[in-house]
Amino acid sequence: MSDVQADIICVSHLWWDWVWQRPQHLLSRLANNYPVLYVEEPHNEIGPEFNDFVVTERGLNIKSATLMLRSDHDTFWERLRASLDRVVGHPFAVSKDITYSSLMFESPEQPRLERHVQEHAAQWRRPGVPLVLWLYTPVVVGFIELFQPDLVVFDVMDELSAFKFAPQRLRDQEQELLDRADLVFCGGPSLYAGKKDRHNDAHLFPSGVEQEHFAQALRSDLPLPEDVRDLPRPIIGYYGVVDERMDLDLLAYLAEARPDASFVMVGPTLKIQESSLPRPGNIHYLGKRQYAELPAYLKAFDVAIMPFALNESTRFISPTKTLEYMAAHKPTVSTPIPDVISLYGSVVRIADTPEAWVSQLDAALAETAADREARRGTEEDLLQRYAWDTIAAEMHALMQDRLVRKQGAAS
Repeated sequence: MSDVQADIICVSHLWWDWVWQRPQHLLSRLANNYPVLYVEEPHNEIGPEFNDFVVTERGLNIKSATLMLRSDHDTFWERLRASLDRVVGHPFAVSKDITYSSLMFESPEQPRLERHVQEHAAQWRRPGVPLVLWLYTPVVVGFIELFQPDLVVFDVMDELSAFKFAPQRLRDQEQELLDRADLVFCGGPSLYAGKKDRHNDAHLFPSGVEQEHFAQALRSDLPLPEDVRDLPRPIIGYYGVVDERMDLDLLAYLAEARPDASFVMVGPTLKIQESSLPRPGNIHYLGKRQYAELPAYLKAFDVAIMPFALNESTRFISPTKTLEYMAAHKPTVSTPIPDVISLYGSVVRIADTPEAWVSQLDAALAETAADREARRGTEEDLLQRYAWDTIAAEMHALMQDRLVRKQGAAS
């Protein structure tokens, strides 16, 4: 039986070309079966005047749609402050030196974004073909009214209401989205536990891995990046966003406890002041790197780390990087994040105190060949189980089933 044809409009709080995460992995694969229009939060930049709606080809069958606002310094800050003023509570920690930012979906630019998306979608959509609306944030629940889709998918990758500065109304928007969604996908066991009793068609899909990409770190001919090539060993590394989920006190403690080691932090700093980052000479903040560059940095790591704080914003996280570290077979140490323990506790070293962290780092560095081989076998099993291709195929099957049911109910 052939698949039901459908178009997907995805609305995400993450820019397509920012950090390659769950939305990009899944939607680029689902584009093998459905045309995809990926709608981003508006871009706000300093530069030559430009003010337009931009649609960009991102690959086979997938486009991103962006409201691009480029202007002088004063207009940039006027737009950003107008967006941030909608946030209840303390203001975001925003560096005065930034030259680009996202404008949140509820910014004053939102009506214009919605109008542009509607106009473009009217030309882009195939006549008579069902529409799937795929949402990553409850803030855009209003898109359901805009498009009257045939199927609504809520892919829960974070507990956004637990993030720093999250507005109170987000909880109400989430409940509305749960009430109106046809399918709910949850990116980890903790998220699933919190949603399964609030929706009768919720499914657990922990984030996956593109193993072949990160396994490039195992290649002997892959050169190390210049900015880490000559750092003192061992290199203890992290990549990902550096924000309020990071335990900065722990990082400072580890750098002081292991002055011989180089601590490498690859990724953008968001929602915290850069001045709050610990700055001993052996911590190296390298900033944002492209997805294609990550295997080379991973190759440089002697131990990979996930030094997350234990707070409301980390209670539900299921870090994608765990499997990516695993694809390079790097020994990994993490704070006791519930999903890391339940999914990967058989191979990830867990440390719940600064002193335990030092012990686990030392143990990871002292692994024997037999230790590494045993860990590698377990890692291979986990990598096979959580491949992005498999996850996308299972989601596709669920969507097809629900579309068929809806068509049957309508006939």
